[in-house]
Amino acid sequence: MSSNSLPSLQNVESFLRCLLGDQVQVFMSPPGPELPKTLVVATYVDHTIAVRRVLICDLALANSMGAAMSMIPAGVARDATKSGNIGEHILGNLREILNICVNLFTGRFADRLTFSELRVCAPGDPLPTVTASVTYALNIPRYPGGNLLAGSV
Repeated sequence: MSSNSLPSLQNVESFLRCLLGDQVQVFMSPPGPELPKTLVVATYVDHTIAVRRVLICDLALANSMGAAMSMIPAGVARDATKSGNIGEHILGNLREILNICVNLFTGRFADRLTFSELRVCAPGDPLPTVTASVTYALNIPRYPGGNLLAGSV
C-alpha cells in the first residue's frame, strides 16, 4: 500500500499555476466529478504496476488544461469538448501535464509513483474504485473550468 497522501488545495493551486499561468484559481469542490459525463482518467502506479492514485476530470477541463499549456485558443478546446474528444493538438500537452502531476502525490514521500495512462471514459464506462478523494474546482482564465478529483485506489 502506498503512503502517498492526497494533495492539498495549496499544492494543487501552486502546481497548476506553475504549469498554466499565475491566474489559475483552485477551490475546494463538493465530491464529484458529476456523472454521467465524459471523464478523463489519469492513473498512477507503484513499482509493482498497481494503480495507487488517480486524477479524474471532466472533458472540458481536460481540453482547457491541455490548450492553456501552449495557449491554444479556447475555441479549439470548446470545439473538442463538444465533439466528445480530446483535441488532437491538445492531447500531447494534456499527457505532459498529467505526467508532471505525479508530483502532486509524491512530493515528500518515499514511495515512487509513475504516470501510467490516460483514458477518456464515456458515460457508463467503468471507472476506478476510489477509496479516498478530494475534489477541486479549477478556473483557468479564458478557458472553460471544471472539476478535478484526486483519489486513492
